[in-house]
Amino acid sequence: MALISEPQFSNIIKPGIFKVFVNYFNDLPRESLVGTMYRMEQSERAQEDYLEVEDIGNMPVFTGDLTYVDFKEGKKKTLIPNEYAMGLKLQRRLFDDDLYQVIEQLVGNMGTVARYRMEIDAIGPFINAFNTAYTVFDGLSLCSTAHAFVSTASTQSNSGTSPFSYAALDASVVSMRKFTDSRDRVIFTMSPDELFGPVDLEAQFREVIDSKFKPGSAINNINAYNDKFTIRTSPLFSSSTNWFLIDSKKKKQFLIWQQRIPLELKNTGDFDSYAKKYAAYMRYINSPVHWMWVMGQNA
Repeated sequence: MALISEPQFSNIIKPGIFKVFVNYFNDLPRESLVGTMYRMEQSERAQEDYLEVEDIGNMPVFTGDLTYVDFKEGKKKTLIPNEYAMGLKLQRRLFDDDLYQVIEQLVGNMGTVARYRMEIDAIGPFINAFNTAYTVFDGLSLCSTAHAFVSTASTQSNSGTSPFSYAALDASVVSMRKFTDSRDRVIFTMSPDELFGPVDLEAQFREVIDSKFKPGSAINNINAYNDKFTIRTSPLFSSSTNWFLIDSKKKKQFLIWQQRIPLELKNTGDFDSYAKKYAAYMRYINSPVHWMWVMGQNA
């Protein structure tokens, strides 16, 4: 899905300018969080509603008459795309004096800023995982100790406070594999396979995951988690210690990036001032809709 689109009036934009704008946009960052972390959707509406469909009941013993199991409608979450826009006004003398490289850099920086905005928003659900800046179907934060379903009175936790270590990873894996659905049944398909955290933890992640032997042990015990996880880190985290264990398949089901309007660049001339104006615009929303793919440690 496109994150940037050809301008509708590209014939009035000097060809090299739009190319530079695109290059600057694509140059940041080394590994985008947008594509790797999110399920990408293209929306054509002012808002999109996501409905939680809870699980059907258990299969009963057949006694001669078919039993029709019930199910309940879960909760709804509505996503409304935000608008983002910025303008740049350049004096005519920049063009008259053939300072084209200056113009390229200024317009290109608009592409950089637009992409940075997207990356900051992409990490938002993780920075705010333990508060209600982003909420999921049950109205709670992404990582909470009291997640609930409509169909059961049980509550579950996907939030902890353990600093990263082999033991903390092991405990988190066990916790996730014991997650239950809206009928209190263990989710057999839960398979945590990704670690995500700040760049401050990358060395610790790799010491635990890349080692063939159990870290901190002098008796050469095997490392049960050697090469079992994809490691992702970001310098955009505000915390240097918070970390997340993720089921990557379920992440792509429940972590949504809804692109309403891809990034556009347009320009026009101003008759009174002889200035040329450039404008960049995009419209999107990103949010988790469910919690059942992640275990967060607010360490």
